[in-house]
Amino acid sequence: MAGCLLSAAVFAAAFAMAARTAAAAENVSRADAAARGEVVVVDIPWSFPSNRIDWTFNPTSARGPFNPEWTWQLNRMYFWTDMAGAYRATGDEKYARAFARQLEDWLDQTGGIPPESSFNCVGSPWRTIEEGLRLMGSWRDAWLAFRSSPSFPPQLRDRFVQSMRAQAGHLLRHRTRGNNWLLMEMNGVNSFASLFPDIAESASWRKESARIFTDAVASQLLPDGLQYELSPDYHYVLYSCAVGLYRRAIADGTLEDLPPDFAELLKRGAEGPLALMTPAFTSPSFNDCYTIAAERILGPAAEFFPDRSDFLWGATRGRKGRPPVGETASRLLPYAGFAVMRSGWDADATYLAFDFGPLGVGHWHQDKLSFTMWKGDEELVFDDGGGQYERSPEREYAISGYDHNTLLVDGLAQNRKEPRRTEKPIDAGWSTASERDFARGVYDQGFGPDEKRLAVHVREIEFLKPDRFVITDRVSSADGRAHDYEILFQLDTTNVTVSADGRALLARYGRKWDLRITAEEGGVISVATGQRSPRLSGWFIGRNDRRNHPATTASVRADGCKDHVFRTRLEPALPQ
Repeated sequence: MAGCLLSAAVFAAAFAMAARTAAAAENVSRADAAARGEVVVVDIPWSFPSNRIDWTFNPTSARGPFNPEWTWQLNRMYFWTDMAGAYRATGDEKYARAFARQLEDWLDQTGGIPPESSFNCVGSPWRTIEEGLRLMGSWRDAWLAFRSSPSFPPQLRDRFVQSMRAQAGHLLRHRTRGNNWLLMEMNGVNSFASLFPDIAESASWRKESARIFTDAVASQLLPDGLQYELSPDYHYVLYSCAVGLYRRAIADGTLEDLPPDFAELLKRGAEGPLALMTPAFTSPSFNDCYTIAAERILGPAAEFFPDRSDFLWGATRGRKGRPPVGETASRLLPYAGFAVMRSGWDADATYLAFDFGPLGVGHWHQDKLSFTMWKGDEELVFDDGGGQYERSPEREYAISGYDHNTLLVDGLAQNRKEPRRTEKPIDAGWSTASERDFARGVYDQGFGPDEKRLAVHVREIEFLKPDRFVITDRVSSADGRAHDYEILFQLDTTNVTVSADGRALLARYGRKWDLRITAEEGGVISVATGQRSPRLSGWFIGRNDRRNHPATTASVRADGCKDHVFRTRLEPALPQ
């Protein structure tokens, strides 16, 4: 595998150089702001006068909605990476002085040594995920950049290393027993041991962290190549941590710490996102999810596996390499529970990803049988990724069935707690051919806060290539009573027209493609836009840098039925 890395060195260097060049100006701008004490945390900016940061502060405590992540993520010090990069590029001591000021304040305010209890509580700078992220990221970057600076005095350097050492030991004693936290915690320990090999514990900590980490990856990575929380965001956490560990092992000459099949895990971990990738070369935003660009995973994969021209193709947005081969461009991920229907791998491909699987081990949404639909790089039926981790009605809405393309029964959205993963492939009735794809899923669990078994929902999605989806929803009463049924479609536009007979909807996006929805059977279409009462409806709950904004929830409704069939057609359309 080391030979493969060398053979891909030219590509890797060019790819990394392009990324660094594109980001350089933005990084310096962020570094200058951070040196003044101006930071942006979970998309909320704050300015600390005279660069004196209060490391336990949280602006959302006063102005709401309360988001405990603000304090926690402030203590990840992402902006130290920006200042470290600017210092290496310019040699300007203002960055080193600003870093030293912030570090000294942090050590004075926190004591620098993690406590043995209550470290994961709200407001704590010692949550273990932050400790891991600091050690593998911002603190490592800061040490490498500033350790020889005259603005970083020896006593402060010693306190910095002492705190890093204490955090590494703390993580091994108090590691999380599963999920993505464990991956970041052990990557942090491994990074510290690699950075300071002469410290007495480093050799044993390096090996132990590598063992725990690789066992966790083997457990969390499903056979079809996605992490078991079923969020592309947290799959990226797994993959980026695995890449960091692997690169360090190669650089340090410690590959013996890793199992022989570690490279195969990296390959499988790239195949899942490639299969799920949208025509925009991103991952769809299932469960709690930021928009993940494909190159963040497929770039390292193309470096490690230069024989995989499809990884290179995805990493370069189709400029190099070749698209994946197969009977069709469509893919089934039967353990993760996604059916990916696409007309091809071209830039204007029609795409739909259908979620028929389990909840996911963490970060789950009430979204079984939901889907997201794209035409080229435009998302026409959305999954917004769940918003920020704040305590608000908007966050509750974003993870509920009301903000997904699902079924309501008597106004109640689906509500399930299991299963979180499956050990066997799920039978989705999958078929794919040049003219047609088909998949089926079943929801037979609870609705509403009391998890009442009111109805069984069977959804069948047929893709008539290249552009038409026919969605058949068969709903049957589970308690022998008549119910009101409502099928939802989430559209990120407020420019929507419904025909006079209620059978057709045209959603205009002001871009290259519009969307037509036709209720072929089962009810008439109605819409809600920016609604707050009697419940939220018609909202896009933003993640990344996207703010919450009014959108449209289109619904097809049938009242007073025991059993009912909805048949709905969705087609992209060129604006008229």
